[in-house]
Amino acid sequence: MSADEDKWQPCIHQIQGTGKERRITISLSETLQKLEVEKVALSISGFRYCSDFYRSLLTVGLNKISGTSQKQVFIAIEKMLFEALSSETNLICVRKLLRTALSSLEKGEGNRIGSKRLWNKHKETVSNLLCRLDMYEIKSREEDGKPMFLDLPKECIYNIIAKLSNPKDILNLGQACSYLNVICEDSLLWQQLCFLHFSEKQVASLLTDDLDYSDTNWTHMFHLCKR
Repeated sequence: MSADEDKWQPCIHQIQGTGKERRITISLSETLQKLEVEKVALSISGFRYCSDFYRSLLTVGLNKISGTSQKQVFIAIEKMLFEALSSETNLICVRKLLRTALSSLEKGEGNRIGSKRLWNKHKETVSNLLCRLDMYEIKSREEDGKPMFLDLPKECIYNIIAKLSNPKDILNLGQACSYLNVICEDSLLWQQLCFLHFSEKQVASLLTDDLDYSDTNWTHMFHLCKR
């Protein structure tokens, strides 16, 4: 590997201009700095987008990005944890992000960028954030006479669950209590999800000749389509 290749850092190429086009190169650290995590992460979908983005970056390896970019990553992760704790949402999502960060730090220690002291500081930061998450307890709702989610008719709960965009949320929701578990394992629910996320052609290609829709295990069918 040449000296130039060894110093290469990820960057973003952008074309700007209405007349004579000009190419602009933006460093990864500049991009991370401009990504306003505290605003994007306010919505559930935005939070997941940020989480997936940073997990992908961490999976590639922290030892492949500059020290400035590393700093921006950990600042963003800390902001996401505070947002998750304050809103009491996305706690599972942020836990996965923190574990990915810790794993990336442990795997990349032998080929790190920056001093050992800085690397250990990153590990200490992530470990402290994980401890803070482990110690957090969701406050029980006070009795105020207002209906709760489980007070809704079963049909309403069913329709709400069927509109969740991420099937993993349905599986997680089913672990909350036995009542929700029955709803989340309903075959008709997963049949709807199959045709929501996949085309009829995809589903039909996985049905055997001697099996019709009424005999299908739709939870299993969904995971087959997802492959």
